[in-house]
Amino acid sequence: METFKLLKEEIGQTTKSEHDFAKWKLIVVASLGGAALGLGKEDPHYWLLLFIPFICAYIDLHSYQYQNRIMVIARFLRSYRSAGASQGDEAALQEYENVCERLRRKHFFDLGQYANLASSLILSVIAPGFAVASTWKSAGKASVIFYVELGVWAAGIVLIWAIWHYHRIYLPKKLGNPEPSASKPAGTGA
Repeated sequence: METFKLLKEEIGQTTKSEHDFAKWKLIVVASLGGAALGLGKEDPHYWLLLFIPFICAYIDLHSYQYQNRIMVIARFLRSYRSAGASQGDEAALQEYENVCERLRRKHFFDLGQYANLASSLILSVIAPGFAVASTWKSAGKASVIFYVELGVWAAGIVLIWAIWHYHRIYLPKKLGNPEPSASKPAGTGA
């Protein structure tokens, strides 16, 4: 039972770390935006805004890794069967994880993933879009710099989508659904 408690604590700590990453996304993007707009003593460097999609993708990757860790621990807790009959807290924890899994399949816990994706896309469209627009205005849309900036910007947005797609679509298929390794303990109802 001590192992189950440690695993639940790990889920709690992982969730806290995931929330910290969401905060850091906003802090880093705001800092980079401030530097790019020349809020210091230097002239604006709009090209720095092109790195925002890559920063968002990097932070999203870590956030999704935390979500994957939670899913693996929860899967283990649902499917673990001890040599003896599960009793008390262990059975209650397994039932709780089974209820959570049923809710996950109905996308009950997906709001955080969509908020993460939306924040990345919004930050990656608005700020770098400003950089590309400023180059279009100053150098002209026929300039090589404009097309390089446009390509970097598009690559960053595609990277955000690819990481989300991998986490949301491909990875669950790879994990599959856990099969109980033994008969269900009495009282789980699952």
